[in-house]
Amino acid sequence: MQFFILLAIIIAMALVVFAVQNATAVTLTFLAWEFSGSLAVILALTFAAGVLTGIFLSAPTWLRKSKEGRVQKRRIQELERELSKSTEEQGKTEVD
Repeated sequence: MQFFILLAIIIAMALVVFAVQNATAVTLTFLAWEFSGSLAVILALTFAAGVLTGIFLSAPTWLRKSKEGRVQKRRIQELERELSKSTEEQGKTEVD
């Protein structure tokens, strides 16, 4: 846990240094839109847009795998109940 906190602090410090060193104002033009801001902010927004796009495109796979996991868990529970019932019946048969 301490390792991850230390790693987060180091990454945060690197990001602060990056933002300070890249405070140059730039203008981004895309189709009819124009956005002015510091280079660091524009890069951060671009990165965030990429992360959100990745999450959005990965969501169907995550949901499908989650559903498959629930189905498999239910099937395992059914099989365990059947095994338990079968073992009990076999024990009763051997006693008789």
